[in-house]
Amino acid sequence: MMRLLINGAAGRMGINVINSAKKSGYFDYIVGIDKYAKNKKFEIPVYCSTSDIDTKEKFDCIIDFSTKEALYDILPYALKTKTPIVIATTGFDEKDEKYIKEASKSIPIFKSGNMSIGVNTLISVVEQVSKAIGSISDIEIIEQHHNQKIDSPSGTALMLAKAVEDNTEISNVTNGREGIVGKRPQKELGIHSVRGGSIIGKHEVLFILDKEVLTFKHEAEDRAIFANGSIEAALFLSKEKPGLYNMRDIIK
Repeated sequence: MMRLLINGAAGRMGINVINSAKKSGYFDYIVGIDKYAKNKKFEIPVYCSTSDIDTKEKFDCIIDFSTKEALYDILPYALKTKTPIVIATTGFDEKDEKYIKEASKSIPIFKSGNMSIGVNTLISVVEQVSKAIGSISDIEIIEQHHNQKIDSPSGTALMLAKAVEDNTEISNVTNGREGIVGKRPQKELGIHSVRGGSIIGKHEVLFILDKEVLTFKHEAEDRAIFANGSIEAALFLSKEKPGLYNMRDIIK
C-alpha cells in the first residue's frame, strides 16, 4: 500500500483523482493540498499549502493537477522530501520546463500534458502519418474545451503540434488566423482553440491533401480517464530512478 499526496485537490481533476485513488485499492493514506481548502469539505485531510504538512509526514508519490504558479510550491517540496511527482498540470513556459528538467536529476518526475492512453496513442499515430504524408499536406489542429479552461492552446494540442513538427519540415506554428493573412504558407501548422460549455476535451488533427482529408480525433467522455492515467503514472514512478518520464514509458 502507498501514501499519496494530491496537489490541486479542490479542482475538477483533483476531486477525480481522489475518487480514483480510493477506488484503486493501492493507497491506504491520501492527503490533499489546495489553497481553497478552507472553503470546501473533503473526505480526506486537505491542507492549504505544503508548509501546513507535518514534517514527519512521508509520501510515496505526489500527483499534481493544479496551476503553473503552484509548481514553485509543490516541486520544491518534492525535492526537499525526495518524493516522486506526477505533473499533470499544463501551461508551463520555458523557465518552468527547465526547472522541471533540472529537478528530474534528483527525483523521478512523470510529466504529461495529457494522462489519457487514447491521446498518447493518437500522438503516435500523428507522428507516423506526419512522416508519411506531412510534406504534401496542410496540417491543422482543432482543440475544444470547457469555458473554465484558462490556458490556450491546450497542453495536448501542443503535444500534437510537437509530434507534427518533429516529423516534418514545418517551421511556423500559428494560433488561429485573423484578417487578411494571405495565402497559407506551405510549412505552416495551424492550431485553433474552442472554448464553451462543459466540453471535457476534444482534439482533431487534419491532414488536408488535394481533394481528400484525413482526420484523426480523440474525445474524452469522462475526466476519470485522466485521473486513472495519473494513478497508473504514480504506480509506475514509485519503482523508477530519478529522471523525466512520460506516458510513452508506460504504453511502450
